[in-house]
Amino acid sequence: MKNFWCSPDSDMRQRLTSSQWQTIKPALFIGLALALLQIGSGLAAYYQSKNLLWEGKFQTSHNLAQGLIVAVADQMVLKDYASVESRILQTMATEEVASVMLTDTTGKVISALKREPGQEPRLQFEPQQIDTPNTDRSVLQSRDQALITTWARIHLGSDLGWVRLQTYNELDSAELGSLRQQTLLLSALSVVSGILILGVFLWRAYFTVIERGQKVEAQLDEATKRLVQSEKLASLGELAAGVAHEINNPVGYVSSNLNTLHKYLAVYDKVLDAPEADTPDINALKKKLNYAFLREDLQNLLHETQEGVGRVKTIIQDLKDYARTNVASHYVASDLHAGLKSTLNIAHNPLKNRAEVRLKPGNLPLVECSPSQIDQVFLNLIVNAAQAMPEGKMGLIEIRTDCDDTQVWIEVQDNGSGIPPEVLKKIFDPFFTTKDPGTGTGLGLSVSQNIIQQHGGTLTVESTVGVGTTFTITLPIQRLAA
Repeated sequence: MKNFWCSPDSDMRQRLTSSQWQTIKPALFIGLALALLQIGSGLAAYYQSKNLLWEGKFQTSHNLAQGLIVAVADQMVLKDYASVESRILQTMATEEVASVMLTDTTGKVISALKREPGQEPRLQFEPQQIDTPNTDRSVLQSRDQALITTWARIHLGSDLGWVRLQTYNELDSAELGSLRQQTLLLSALSVVSGILILGVFLWRAYFTVIERGQKVEAQLDEATKRLVQSEKLASLGELAAGVAHEINNPVGYVSSNLNTLHKYLAVYDKVLDAPEADTPDINALKKKLNYAFLREDLQNLLHETQEGVGRVKTIIQDLKDYARTNVASHYVASDLHAGLKSTLNIAHNPLKNRAEVRLKPGNLPLVECSPSQIDQVFLNLIVNAAQAMPEGKMGLIEIRTDCDDTQVWIEVQDNGSGIPPEVLKKIFDPFFTTKDPGTGTGLGLSVSQNIIQQHGGTLTVESTVGVGTTFTITLPIQRLAA
């Protein structure tokens, strides 16, 4: 009976194509890297534990020296050297101690005991004078291949001398053996875990690349599209933070109008409170307060305030429209020139000290569009152009419109600083901004491009550093069929 796995079809399935190998190769590298990382962690733990053992040796030597100082300080004052040698002998009872030497402040040896490994301690008569540390520190420690040396100052009201205590510089073989066993076990477990992780990656790669093939790839493509859409919707939280930037101009405009309205009402109060019988005085007061102008301007003021409030409402609606990317806004035949003039009125405050605006309108037909969204694009481009002007320079913004039989175009040109090429290719990315923190969200151009594309048009940019920037909007006159 022919083996199933030897069939031509299964033979083809077992052979990895170049693209399949490229898919599996990262899994191999990741598994190998994880295994090496685990082994490295085991070795690091071994050397760290070994260092801790050395630190324990140093601490033991330090404690023995300090204990000896406490025991012999009084005897040093009384010059009871027999008791001193007895205390030193007690310290030498610890087998780790190789030698103990007691000196006065000049380095003269008062008492010294030494032991060879595995032997009992014995008195040492040479040398009679040694060099003591020349330092203000009370304890000094050092290590060579054979010994750990600890110098400790004897102090009881005044300096009495030094203790030099030496311990053997070697780790306990049982401790090292246990440490090596633990490290070996940890490394073995690390290798096993690395192999298991590698096996999981290979299984997933086999299941994805070979077993499911093109079907899984198609599903992944669809999942990727949904993920991109989900992330776009998730960005609404950050988009909401840009509302303050987007509505700052209309809200400021409304606030300014309300302050002016407050002043106008004060004038009305003065006129209304004047005596009615004295007509010449009332006329003089009205002329002095410019009453006729105020009456005329008051209507414009209220109208513009309502327009500003409506603009805020429109911006909030834009946020909803951005969330509902598949729902068309209300399209009507609109006068783009009227929208431009309205936008320029709203943007008066950010423009007045930064740039002069010249509007050169062409003969445009009515364009089927969502006027509130197109006005939003105008506002973004005009405000950005004003902000591109260098500090201290009164710039120029020129807005030109024209059309042909099928489409209209609007150009917004400034003579600001221009945009470097490396920045120009990123300006339509969401949340990309070159402004200072708190002054921009990086959403204006991204949202504007989205709006124009939904209208079936284009938004392009040309810029030269030091000369200026031109944004061009093209829109179809008739709404394109969905």
